[in-house]
Amino acid sequence: MQVPKLKGLMRQINGNPSMAAELARQAANEIRPDGGKWKSFISVTDDPHPSESLALDSLLGCLFSVKDNIDVAGAITTCGSNLFAHSPPVVKDAWIVEALKAAGAVCLGKNNMHELALGATGMNPRFGTTRNPWDFDRGVGGSSGGSALAVALRQVHIAFGTDSGGSVRIPAAWCGVTGFKPTPGSLSLQGVAGACLTLDCLGIFSTEVGDLITIWDSLDLPKDSGTDNHSIRLGYLQDESMGPVDPRVWERYQESVDSLKRANFDLTGVSIEGFETAPHVALSVAYPEIASTHMELMRSSAKLYDPEILALLYLGELWSGRNYLDAQRARSLLRHRFWKIISPFDVVLTPTVAAQPPLIGQPAKVEGDSKGTELSTLMRFTVPFNVIGYPAISVPAGLDRDGLPVGLQLIGRPSSDRSLLKIARQVEDVLGIMPSPYDGCTT
Repeated sequence: MQVPKLKGLMRQINGNPSMAAELARQAANEIRPDGGKWKSFISVTDDPHPSESLALDSLLGCLFSVKDNIDVAGAITTCGSNLFAHSPPVVKDAWIVEALKAAGAVCLGKNNMHELALGATGMNPRFGTTRNPWDFDRGVGGSSGGSALAVALRQVHIAFGTDSGGSVRIPAAWCGVTGFKPTPGSLSLQGVAGACLTLDCLGIFSTEVGDLITIWDSLDLPKDSGTDNHSIRLGYLQDESMGPVDPRVWERYQESVDSLKRANFDLTGVSIEGFETAPHVALSVAYPEIASTHMELMRSSAKLYDPEILALLYLGELWSGRNYLDAQRARSLLRHRFWKIISPFDVVLTPTVAAQPPLIGQPAKVEGDSKGTELSTLMRFTVPFNVIGYPAISVPAGLDRDGLPVGLQLIGRPSSDRSLLKIARQVEDVLGIMPSPYDGCTT
């Protein structure tokens, strides 16, 4: 079962909770056997139904899921790890879950994720590896891969993840869906088990930008600082100044830019230099923060961690206070550097990921990258905007010559989240909405 498009479904349901509940139960029943195949879900809600007391601006008919580091009342928050797999169910919804339920949306369950959100491959020894909907032998990326996959397979309308270096935008690009990381602090992290205190953001997946705008407007957020009083000005990355890119990705990216030019968008080519240090800055911030969060558990329950994850946590204890402060200073310098690049524009365009999804168990590679830099390869275009705190969204740019999705990233100005979404929708109008891969998936 593929869920119908959100807006048409909401009109069809027309405020009927019984009809919404029946749809939710059917969708949940279809998802449950998925555990043995796609691995998009860790757990599914037993009796999904809308709240009895709904807000006036109802999202009745909207089905959503959340990465399993986001609390849902009555469910275990596993964080994709043996550490928490047998914990008691939580008693209170995370802020985002509570807000959507109050508007009539129904949560269908908890999505698979890279253990403790500490990786970008989507491989999880405890709950299984998420599979790419366009090629079953490839991965979806992470750490929010299960959420991206649930949307790509049309199991839900909306899914939520967390993004501290690209964990929403990378799997969105590889699954052919939209993935939005707003300005840090725009969406509350209350009830979210984060990995990095100063890098984490809540992020949203959908099949089309219009659905993101519907969700965003339902959340009663502070007014956007963006403006609609001038024509849209777009800067686009015109070269490989941010590092090498897979030729298949670069070809599709350039074709997307050409399509926007033909549609009379105001586009200017730019170079974005000096950001090759951003992945290193991010790790110098993230590893100490993660190690601090897990310090007690590392000593009391070390055997429950995946060995690779545990090694990362121990690595975080090696950073000194001076290293951490130097990384924070570097963030300020990078923030100032990018402001000079984006100041003439409303949005800057880049590819979302430099590489295409590798076969499961193999590293992502781009010719010209130095050995042992997979994280830098994966996060080259995404992590700088976590480091400097800018909103960014990945929208599908179409399929490459091998039939795999490519993502186009749009970076907006801080606190201009809704304006960024509106521009992304105009870009989507030109590039088109990615069709469902479901019928073409192989097992």
